[in-house]
Amino acid sequence: MSKQQVAGASVLGKLRDRIVSGLYLGYWRPGERLPSIREIADGEDVDRKTAAAAYRRLQEEGLVRVRPRSGIYLCAQPLPDPPGPLERLQRQWLEHTYEGARALGLGTGSILRVIEEVAEVERLRLPVVECNWNQAEALAAELRERLDLHAVPYLLEELRPGDPALMDAPLIVTTPYHSADVALVSPGRTIIETALAPEVLRELRRRATRGRCVVVTGNAVLAEKVRRALELVRLTVPRAQLVIVSAEERGELVAAAARANSVFLWPGAPAWVEEVLLPTTERYAPPRAISEAAIARIQLAVLDAAIRRSRTPARAEVEMKIAG
Repeated sequence: MSKQQVAGASVLGKLRDRIVSGLYLGYWRPGERLPSIREIADGEDVDRKTAAAAYRRLQEEGLVRVRPRSGIYLCAQPLPDPPGPLERLQRQWLEHTYEGARALGLGTGSILRVIEEVAEVERLRLPVVECNWNQAEALAAELRERLDLHAVPYLLEELRPGDPALMDAPLIVTTPYHSADVALVSPGRTIIETALAPEVLRELRRRATRGRCVVVTGNAVLAEKVRRALELVRLTVPRAQLVIVSAEERGELVAAAARANSVFLWPGAPAWVEEVLLPTTERYAPPRAISEAAIARIQLAVLDAAIRRSRTPARAEVEMKIAG
């Protein structure tokens, strides 16, 4: 072995020991800048080429990272990569969950209990109350799809005080029109009001501005409700260009649609409406009817229900940790 090779091996060994010892003692931290090639060369009495070669070898080992025109930096010990994108998302979620739980003094047992309760709440029957069955079913179907909840439609007129389906529900979902009525039938229950997604109204305004637009609702009661609501919010489109009809009035619906530039299927409009429209009639059905804000409120209410179901053991654990 040449004198240069011996010197290089010596510098490499010293650098490796220095870095490992510094990591162990907490003297250096990942990302910290290390002595430069010139500083190592001068300190070990070797040429810069030998010092640079030692750093390159340490970079191959994963201990350092050499950044041209910047310096040499200490690397963090790499974690094994998750096998796929789903596993990466799961790791990220678990990391955030555990960090937040530990900051609150909660252990794995408490986290597990809350998660189990969330899963249990999601399996419970979640009543979705409306005065129109098709609209209630449309809202329930959207909640099943977006939040994976066991959402079940209920007609307002069929609710009865003491109904086990309401009393055992973690919460009840309805619209602002019916929350007071639901509260009378089921006092003390958590009631979350849904709101229409803003894009539904924007799309309706756009179509009505372009020409005559027929809005089809599930029944006459909902048609009047929508008509009144649009008047109150002042949609700012000519009255003659916006016609609201009920699917119950089939003849009126077909005649109005034949003279319209487009047909707007209000959430909950029966599926058969599209079948009676002319093939040339432009039609639009909002892909989603519930606003993101309402979805977030419902999700939070589900989490709150799970916390209430598990809070006794969780609180005991927190108190024990604080006392200890």
